[in-house]
Amino acid sequence: MADLNLQMQIDARRNNNEASTKYGRIYPVLYKKGTLSTAGLVKHMAEHGSLVTDEVLALVLAQLKKCVPELVSQGYGIVLDGLGEFYPSITCAANAGKSDVETFIATPTEDMIKGVHLRFRPIGDDVQKLASTYFKAQCSFKKGDYVKVNMAEDAQTHKRTTWVERIPLDDWETYKANGGSPVPVRPE
Repeated sequence: MADLNLQMQIDARRNNNEASTKYGRIYPVLYKKGTLSTAGLVKHMAEHGSLVTDEVLALVLAQLKKCVPELVSQGYGIVLDGLGEFYPSITCAANAGKSDVETFIATPTEDMIKGVHLRFRPIGDDVQKLASTYFKAQCSFKKGDYVKVNMAEDAQTHKRTTWVERIPLDDWETYKANGGSPVPVRPE
């Protein structure tokens, strides 16, 4: 899995939101292969030829998984040199704003907080570039599939079913010649 070629697959997807002013337009979307587990990350890191064993990497990541949320919940930001910073933030509830300090004090904190988030911000010359057009310049792109999202609604139960078709863009002309349509259709 260790690959220095930063190639990203870009698929095409039609905006099917009829309320949108951009309805019907085709947009590029990043093809996401999934999420790696800790074991998957450990295996990937070991494939880079680390002098540290898989077991040690797994233990370090297990401690990191415990300690980062603990410290962030206490209000600390955690900087991993050369990578970035984990830090906390909150989202206020709609009724959070109070007219005076006394009302603020009298209102339970839980009623004013909608959510608590663990955030990450890249830090450092090389990593900061990952969040910019510099990262784009380091990647190569290949066009992948047309992602066709279909939906049908059962007339009796009104239950909606959606499914995705992936049509390789390399085979687009064949798909169209065989009667394929980019517009979602009901299954037969």
